[in-house]
Amino acid sequence: MGAVAYTFDVDFIHRNPVLSSAIMSEWQSSTEATTLGKVYTSWSSFSRDHPRAAHWIVLDAFFDDEVPLPLKVRTIAATGRRCIVLGRVSQAQRSALAAEGAVAILDDDSTAAEIPRQIEAVVVGSVAPLPTESSIGTRLTDREIQVLELFAQRRALTASTMAAALGLRTTTVRGHLFRGRRKLTAAGLRCATRGELANALQEIGYSHTDAQWQAAGRW
Repeated sequence: MGAVAYTFDVDFIHRNPVLSSAIMSEWQSSTEATTLGKVYTSWSSFSRDHPRAAHWIVLDAFFDDEVPLPLKVRTIAATGRRCIVLGRVSQAQRSALAAEGAVAILDDDSTAAEIPRQIEAVVVGSVAPLPTESSIGTRLTDREIQVLELFAQRRALTASTMAAALGLRTTTVRGHLFRGRRKLTAAGLRCATRGELANALQEIGYSHTDAQWQAAGRW
C-alpha cells in the first residue's frame, strides 16, 4: 500500500485584500500538503469563529486594530493552534513573538506564489521552528499588554476614553496601566511618560515603530 498523503488546513488573517486575493488564487496550484481554509479580514471575525478555526493560522504582523500583535499570537497559541506571523519585524519582536508562541515568522516581501510554499515548508516541518525565548512581556497580562500599547500609541488620550472604548471601568484601566508600568520598571525600563512607555514596548518587541508601519505601507 502506498503512503497516506496528509493535508493541513491553514487559515489566513490578513488586512491587505490585494495580497490576500493573490495568495488565494496561487495557493492550490503551488502547494500539495496544505489547503487554504478561511480568510479573515478582522480579528473580531476570527475570534467569533475560533472554535472552528484550522490548526494552523497565518497572521498579518501589521494588522492594525485594538489588539496588539503579541497578544494575538498569545491568544492563538493558548488555544493549541500553531501561529505563523507574516511580516518584516525586528529581532526584538522575533524574540517576543517566539516567547508568546509563534512557530515561524516569514517576511512578506516574497511573491504571492512564494508565500504559500514558504508556509507549507513550515507546516510540514521543512523549516525549523523558532527557538523558545524568554521575554519580559510574558510577565504582562493580556489586558496589561492591550492597555499599555493603546495608551503608548495614543489610541486613547485618557484612561477614561480608553475605558469607554474597551467597555471597562476607568479605575480598571488605570489599574492595568499602573501594574503594567510597574512590571516594566522592575525590569529596568523607563516608562514614566507616554513616550518612554512607547520606547519601552518597542525595546522589548511588543510594539511596532512608526517607521515599520510606514515601511509596511499601512500608514
